[in-house]
Amino acid sequence: MNNIKKYVFATMVMLGLATSETIAQCMVNTFDDVKPGRRKSASEFRQQEGQDFPIDTILYSGPEAINFVLLGDGYTATEQTKFKSAVVKLYNSLFKKVPMNKYKKWFNLYSIKVISNESGISHPGVLKNGVYVCPEGSSLPIKHVDTYFGIHFDAYGIHRLPCPDNSTKIYNLLNAIIPDYQMVGILCNTSEYGGSGGSYLTCTTHDSASEIFIHEFGHTFASLADEYYAGDNYLGEYPNQTTKNNSNTIKWKHWWGLSGVGAFPIGGSTKGNKYYKPVDGTCEMEYLNKQFCPVCRETIIEELHNRVKVIAEYEPAGRNVTMDNEELKFTITRYYKGAGNKVDFEWSLDGNVLENEKADLLVLRYDAFDLESVTPHTVKVKAHEVNTFVKAPTHTTKHTSTVTWRVQLGDVVGVEAFAYDDFCVESVPGGLLLKSEKPHALSVFDLSGHRVAHVNVCGSEMIQLPAGIYIVDNKKMLVDR
Repeated sequence: MNNIKKYVFATMVMLGLATSETIAQCMVNTFDDVKPGRRKSASEFRQQEGQDFPIDTILYSGPEAINFVLLGDGYTATEQTKFKSAVVKLYNSLFKKVPMNKYKKWFNLYSIKVISNESGISHPGVLKNGVYVCPEGSSLPIKHVDTYFGIHFDAYGIHRLPCPDNSTKIYNLLNAIIPDYQMVGILCNTSEYGGSGGSYLTCTTHDSASEIFIHEFGHTFASLADEYYAGDNYLGEYPNQTTKNNSNTIKWKHWWGLSGVGAFPIGGSTKGNKYYKPVDGTCEMEYLNKQFCPVCRETIIEELHNRVKVIAEYEPAGRNVTMDNEELKFTITRYYKGAGNKVDFEWSLDGNVLENEKADLLVLRYDAFDLESVTPHTVKVKAHEVNTFVKAPTHTTKHTSTVTWRVQLGDVVGVEAFAYDDFCVESVPGGLLLKSEKPHALSVFDLSGHRVAHVNVCGSEMIQLPAGIYIVDNKKMLVDR
């Protein structure tokens, strides 16, 4: 929900040819439409609306993943199987497109069955000479369809722009049924060409629906602009659109000269000639059935990292830890990475970087800690995804996931040695060295309380023991390997 914007890009790329008549920004109502007051529970909302709104889980990746929800408009009770099939097709298409093909498991994918009274969506037309006609000459009949969200063509005088007059019903449903949503799309039950993107995306079931869906995802998820001229009102500073064309100062300078990236005028007007895009004619944000250009691809990945932390789960789960055993383990039990990508881990103890054999596991023994330093000690792990699609110089620092533990060593006394006036015990590799000027009986216990040795010492004596922590005269002693 934190990515809600006030405007919707309505991108209608004509099966590969974009025209200024086929794009608009549709002002839509967002949370300002929702009346203040207590949010209705799911059961209250269902009772109020007279339907169940069942949630279908297409994919569940974890509680930290991005919740992507598809709704339907214009699907009757008998058309819900058709809706589900269309949902699966769109999700599958999105996660075959680079770079999303690497990040499917960063999402929880859902659909919600929404029943409309009538099938299809409205085509109200625009009033011209006293008659309602299609603003772009479509043969689709002018008609009103009773649908749940009221999405219709001809929004703001643009036929292929499907939007509701008011988005309150959308957000009321989401806030009641799946309030932790983050990304929303609405599938319109019509084969007419159309779609939009912004606060939420809309898409019809046209033959090009999969590509339209992917393109609108670029707008909605990553705030990407179209890379063709759509009118002066739609020019601005976006991740893939800018007024700068200097290779040393342009926002995508780290991609300059690679994979065709440069500064190409949007064109279309005097103002349009002063705005630039990264590539010319090869990006999904300009034409359908293309790939995202390097700049758009990187922007999508950066937005993924804005929303999902690399480190998902870890042990110990608590951040305050007491070391009571001979070893203390820190484990990254689950982490997010793009398929085939690498995650770099860096472990440190009290600010000192540690060399660690296993990237997602750190094992510390007592001798790793400086016993003279002030406790608690600090164990930290930092992780970031190494991705060849990302060259942004701030990526590593901006998108490093960090977990920090505070470690107390408990009552650690005499880990290396302790002594009385006539008696001392010293930890040496492979055991304990006991020295006594007078006969002295001594027992050694392991941490579970079992006695592992008992000796009468006079002079010096070595007790051979496996590596570990032992209790000697009520003091903890470390036997090193």
